[in-house]
Amino acid sequence: MITLNEAEAVDIGLSSVEGKNESNVFQALDSLTGIAEGFLSENEEADAGRVILSISDIAQAAAKEGMELVAINSVLALGKLARIAAKKEYGTLLNRTMVETGKIGRTAASSSLEAGSKVAATTMIEIWNLSSLGKKDQDEIIAFSLLLRDIGAAAAVQGMEEALLNAISCLGEVGKKVASESLEVETISTLLMLEEIGKLAAENYFDKALSSVALSIEDAGKLSMKNKLHEAVLQSQWALETLKVQAEEKALTNSPIVTEMALDNLKFTGVSETDKNTEKFQEIKELQKKVYSSL
Repeated sequence: MITLNEAEAVDIGLSSVEGKNESNVFQALDSLTGIAEGFLSENEEADAGRVILSISDIAQAAAKEGMELVAINSVLALGKLARIAAKKEYGTLLNRTMVETGKIGRTAASSSLEAGSKVAATTMIEIWNLSSLGKKDQDEIIAFSLLLRDIGAAAAVQGMEEALLNAISCLGEVGKKVASESLEVETISTLLMLEEIGKLAAENYFDKALSSVALSIEDAGKLSMKNKLHEAVLQSQWALETLKVQAEEKALTNSPIVTEMALDNLKFTGVSETDKNTEKFQEIKELQKKVYSSL
C-alpha cells in the first residue's frame, strides 16, 4: 500500500468518504496513523495531536455516511495511539484521543451504527484506564461521562438497546470509580447523566436498559454512602424515585421491581432535601454545560 503524506492523506480520506471509496479511506487512515506514531516516537506531541484530529474528522464523516468499518478501524487506531501516549505520559494527548473516540462513537450511534458505537464506548473505557484517576482533572472526568451519555442517548433514540446497555455499563463503571475515590461533584454529575439515560430508556420501553441504569445508580450510591458523600446518596435516591415512577407509568416488567429494590438498599437519613443541596445540583448541571461547550 502506498504511504501518503499528511496533507494527501487528509484530502484523500475526506474526498473518498464523499465518494464512498472505502479502500481509499482505509489507505488514508493507515497513513495518518503511521504519521501520528512517527510524531509520538519523536516526542512531537502537538503534531501527533493534529493528526489525531484529522483521523477523527475522517471517521466522523465516514460514520455519517454509514461506513461502519471505517469508524471502527479509526477508533481502534486511536486506541493504539492512546497506548503510546500513555507510555510517554502525554496526559493532554491521552485525553484528546478519548474525546475524539467519544465523538466518533456519538456520531456512529446517531447514524444507527450499533457495532461502531459499542466499540467506541468500550475503547473509551480502555483509554480511561490507561492513566490513574488522580491524573485526571474534574473537567476531563465530566467530559468523559458526557460523551458516554451522548452515545447512550443517541443509541436510545435510534432504538439500539444493546448499544445503550453498553454505554450504561461504561458510565456505571465511571460512577463507581469516582464514588470510590470520594469525588462528590464528579459522582453527582455521573448520577445525573445516568438518570438522563434512564429516562430515555423508559420512554423507549427498554426494560432491561432501565434496570441496568438502576443497578448502576445503586452501585454508585452504595459507594457514596460508604464514603459519606451524603449529597451523592441523595441524588441516587432522587434518580431512582424518578425512574421508578417512569417504569411504572410505562408498565414495564422488571425495572419497577429493580428500581424499588435499589431504593430499599439506599435507605439513608443523613441528609435531606434543602435549598443548599438543590442549588449545588444546579451548579453541577451548569458545570456540565460549560464542559460540554468546550468539547
